[in-house]
Formats: sequence, structure tokens, C-alpha cells
Amino acid sequence: MEAGDVVHVGTPPGPLSDWVIKKVHFHGFAGLPTTRNESVYSPEFSCFGRQWMMAIYPGGHKDSKEGYISTFIANRSAVSIQADYKIVLKHPTDPAKTKDKSFNMVTFRAVRGGAGGGRHRGQGKRNFAKRETLLTYLDNGTLKFEVHLRTNKQTEPASFVPSNPLCNNILKGFNNEDMSDVTFEVGGEVESAANRCKRAKTTATSFYACHAILRFNAPSLADMCRPGDEAAVPIKGVDPEVFKTVLYFCYGGTVSEEELAANAKTIIEAADRFGIVNLKLQAEAVLTKQTEVTVDNMLDNLLYANSKNLALFQEKIMDFAAENGDKIVGNVSFSSVPSELISDILTAVARGKRSISKSAPEDDLKFMRVGELRKHLHNKGLCIDGSRETMIALLRENSASGETGAKETS
Repeated sequence: MEAGDVVHVGTPPGPLSDWVIKKVHFHGFAGLPTTRNESVYSPEFSCFGRQWMMAIYPGGHKDSKEGYISTFIANRSAVSIQADYKIVLKHPTDPAKTKDKSFNMVTFRAVRGGAGGGRHRGQGKRNFAKRETLLTYLDNGTLKFEVHLRTNKQTEPASFVPSNPLCNNILKGFNNEDMSDVTFEVGGEVESAANRCKRAKTTATSFYACHAILRFNAPSLADMCRPGDEAAVPIKGVDPEVFKTVLYFCYGGTVSEEELAANAKTIIEAADRFGIVNLKLQAEAVLTKQTEVTVDNMLDNLLYANSKNLALFQEKIMDFAAENGDKIVGNVSFSSVPSELISDILTAVARGKRSISKSAPEDDLKFMRVGELRKHLHNKGLCIDGSRETMIALLRENSASGETGAKETS
């Protein structure tokens, strides 16, 4: 049966609590009265918001078998409760002789006449054990019981605590003219036709932003303007919808994977231009995931990845080259490939021999995957944008400066 097929009547019980153990010691047990139906009560004790009491009948309850003692526990509060319980008696020297009477989910009714007084209805065992047997369980004259109780945890009403409103509040200022101090005019010209240099004029789209937000999230874009400038800053070569996306991201907005997939390269171009590193890497990850590298497109993708410092995308292409060398040789010319990429190809080949999925040792930066390098840089508060060589050099420089600092302070 599916969970959705269950129809609840009333409130379902919560999960069971842990056992709570209360130790109840009856001192001088051998001298307690043995008249049938005469009880000895413990002081009250607290558990699960109720007051409880344990009673024993040293001479047996009126309905007990001859020679047996009776044990009961009772709820002394004004509110009933359901609980599992055990009455446990351990032998002072022989654990194997432990006596354990267990009961599952019993209703302990509220005391009649109000809490602390009136009649109570206990739960227990009329024939717990023979008195003569229990006399061998005495520890220095004391009969030591344990009362174990557990109940269903109360299902608390779902509480609502709103999250920090900062992100939502910042988003309210997105493209809001009244809350901005800089203006951009995006577009105004497009290619009139493929392979032509002439551009046809179109209407520019205005966007409004807060310079302080851009300073933190799009530093290159912030450098193009000053807060309070009356004149709008022209942005050429960027589609207005793409600019809207990158500006929305700067304000803390989330760009969906579908949108990234549909405009991956144009978003990468704009994010790279305006210094929005995280958006660039998000778009790169989607581009890497959706691109099927083949012998025919490998070189174009490699040159593109290198031109934009897309280390993750480039790594995928290098892995393809390492795995398909026999198909590439004689079919792909590397004459236009920058010389520094040859090292990356050799790294991919060597890493492939070690198993592509295997992580490199912590100190072996040259064989680390791009994701690992970026994680190390991020954890150290360093820039995660750049080629493999740039990232490795930055990590080594940081490590060397850390060692120098340690020597100076030692």
C-alpha cells in the first residue's frame, strides 16, 4: 500500500521515546506486613510530565495465588497516558535470575478525585513472584526494583520560522529604478546578416542596478560605472535577455539549468566579461554535461574552452583525447593548438593510466581533477577561475607562503 493510500482518523502517534528507568527500593522487605491485600506504596516520582507511584503487596493481592507478591505502578496525575512499561527485579549476584514483567502500550488512567489524591487504577502483575523466592533477592535487606517506562513522543505542531530575508529583500531591488544608482543601456545594434560587418540599429533596453551590489558580485561591470552617474552606461555585444540573466544572478537570483543549457555560451561570455565567476562556472558545468565530444568537434571545443579558461570543459575534451587517441591520430591536426595545452593532454593520458575516476593524492596537484583543484582554492579563499596551470600555480604559491609564515613564527 502506498503512503498516500492511508486514511488517518485522529492524530497518528509519534515515535516511541527512549526507555526511562526509575529505581524503587523497598527497604526492610522481610519485615513488611504479609496480610493479603495490604499494600506498601513508594513516594511519587515524575516521568513524561506525570506523577507515578509503585505499590507492592508483600502478602499478595486479594486475587493473587497463595504465597505470591503483587506489584503495580499507577499514574497519580489528573491526565491519562499510554505507555509501555516493565517491572524489573535483578538478583544482586546472579544476572541470569533477573525477573522482568513487560507490558506494551497500556493506558494509565488519571487518578480519580484529582491529582495527588483520590483512588487510582494501577497496572501490574498480581502474581509477580513467590515471596520465598524474593527473599533470596534481597540486597542488604532491600528489594530493588526498576520501573521502565516509555511512551509515544508528542507530535508537536509544525512551527513556522521564516528564513533570513536578506536574499529576498535584495531581489526586490532587482532592476528597480527607484532603488538603483547606475543605469545600463544594453543592445542598440545587432548583426544585420551572417558574415557582414554592418550592424542595424535597434532600440536599447535599460537596466537599473545598485553599484554596491555590483562591486561585490560583478566587479568588472562595477568598474564600468560610478554610483550616481546620470548618463546610462552603454553595453554592446550582449543580448538584453542574457544581460538580464547575469544581473539577476548578481542580485542573488537562481538561474535554472534549463536556461543555462539554452544560453550556455552567451552566458559564459557575459559572465566572463563582467567578472561573475560563479555564474560562469555554473554555465560551464552545464555546457560540459550537455556537450558530446567527438573527433569532428574536439578541436573546435578545445580551442573555445582554452580561450575562455573553461578548465572543466577542457578536462572533458582532454579525457576524450586520452581515451580515443587511435581515432584522433591522422584525423585531427594540432597545429593550431597552443603549446601549453600539450601538457594537459599528456596529463590526461597519464591520469587515464592511473584510472580516470581515482582521486589524486593531496600533494599531487598535477594529477588532480579540476573539481578538486577548485575545491582546494575555494577552501583557501582563492580565485577558482583560470586554467589548470593557473590554479596549480596559485595553490603552490599559497602553500609556499604558508610554510614561510610558519617558519618565521616558529
